Amino acid sequence: MEPTKHITRPVTVCILSLLNHGLAVSPGRRRVCGFVFGSKEMVSRHWAYLTVWLTPLLRCNKNYEKGYPIVPPGGQFPVPVTSASTLLALRCTPIHKPYIAEDATSGAGFIIDTVVTHVKVQGAMPITLKSTAKSLAVSISVGRNVLAVGEVPVNATKFEVPFRLTKLIPRKEPYAVSCSTTYPGDQHYTTTASLSYLPNPLSGSVTKFDSRTGGLLTKPFGVGYAVDYTSVFPVGFYTSFDDYLAKNLSILDDLKARG
Repeated sequence: MEPTKHITRPVTVCILSLLNHGLAVSPGRRRVCGFVFGSKEMVSRHWAYLTVWLTPLLRCNKNYEKGYPIVPPGGQFPVPVTSASTLLALRCTPIHKPYIAEDATSGAGFIIDTVVTHVKVQGAMPITLKSTAKSLAVSISVGRNVLAVGEVPVNATKFEVPFRLTKLIPRKEPYAVSCSTTYPGDQHYTTTASLSYLPNPLSGSVTKFDSRTGGLLTKPFGVGYAVDYTSVFPVGFYTSFDDYLAKNLSILDDLKARG
């Protein structure tokens, strides 16, 4: 049973005061802040518990104040592990996430990375580079259905390989995509990706992730709408509604115009 369940609020405030002033309680005492413990052992056990439980309430993230202990903030990025041998990090991802049925007429594509590195990033495999081989023939497929094949330069980033969505059927479940290549010297590399190709919505709006920029694209969708996608920056603002926006909704337009 937690000892704090039997401690009243005045006793808690008293103990907080003791902790705040750096005062300790002798294990030999049975009375603390007017609260009588059953034994000396209970004093020691309860006090240790309360110290752990209540001390964070006093700090309130004010470790900069004099007298408070130094607390390492954490969150440091780990130092990447390096490799003595050269590695190839093959990556592929759809240009847009998701695609929808209407995109079948406008085309689609994948972004391919063939990064050469000495850092042991996820999926990187050893490669023996050839001076005469400057590119990789990358094959993109769903099962046995080859969507595209493209020549991608070695050590390229964000290289686009187009494909036709007409080779697939729109559905709610994403397609599992395999991207593979072979480099001279019988060196094989494969990575996977997920391709979302959805039916057209009946109404509302469509929002896509653009892998080229890392931004979002959106547009209204439905009968009577024939507009292009526009970029959107998903940021909120701090303001009240009842006593401010509700009285004049045109404020939103002003905020939008200001960026």
